[in-house]
Amino acid sequence: MNIYMDQIEKMVYEQKKIRDNYTHELNSYPQGSISCCKNHGKETFYHSYSEGGRRFRVSLNKKPEIMRDLARKEYLSLACNVLDHNIEIIEKASQSLIDYDFANLKASMPGAYQKIPDEFFYRRGKIWDCIDSVDGAEAAINRHKDWGREPYRMSTYNPSGRKYPTSAGFKVRSKSEQHIVEQLVNYGVPFRYEMVIQFGDLTFAPDFTFRGRDLHLFYWEHAGMMEDGFYRIRHKRKIEYMENCGIVPWKNLIITYDVNGGINVPLIKNIIENDVIPRL
Repeated sequence: MNIYMDQIEKMVYEQKKIRDNYTHELNSYPQGSISCCKNHGKETFYHSYSEGGRRFRVSLNKKPEIMRDLARKEYLSLACNVLDHNIEIIEKASQSLIDYDFANLKASMPGAYQKIPDEFFYRRGKIWDCIDSVDGAEAAINRHKDWGREPYRMSTYNPSGRKYPTSAGFKVRSKSEQHIVEQLVNYGVPFRYEMVIQFGDLTFAPDFTFRGRDLHLFYWEHAGMMEDGFYRIRHKRKIEYMENCGIVPWKNLIITYDVNGGINVPLIKNIIENDVIPRL
């Protein structure tokens, strides 16, 4: 899974959407174009157009609304040409990109490397340097790894909704969660995905669960479909459940959201380095 491919797809989608909106708007403007010439030493603007096989030229000096429409039309027409050009260039360039995610790279390694445990390839320096423990960082990290390998109860809610594979060996519900998982794996951070939590009569599953250095759990929720009304209601209800159980943003909960329809990868890396790892 190449994060840049997702960003390119989003870029192309956004430019196509803008182009389609511009094209639709273009159809609402009058035919023809603006011309200009001097009349008695004064510049006069004209609306030039054809109708019934005949050419017409009508003064626009007292018709600012038509002039505005024709000016907007010319801008949109040029913008659509530029957008079409950009889309074609980006799509051609994307065909030459090579997927660089962990699973793809490891699969291309010599056979001896493919037999090595995945954690040997993690960015040891990041998590080693950040974890402080009375019995040493390595011992603390090993405790976290052992916790990460333990079996746990993963949510069974809507299993068909998990469509995006990860190098952690399971599927997640969105490309944004896929990005988060790959970054956590890349940093070597042990975690549990959608681990079921029971508080009295309440049962829910945070997106990501971590074990802190004090052995207490902390959580990460990512909301990626806030434009959907039903999703917003479910997200709000889930956060309320968590707060009723003492899981709150200023204490043991991280909440992130998609930005402009996609995840902010630099922000995710920053959260892992500055909020997740230091708590381990």
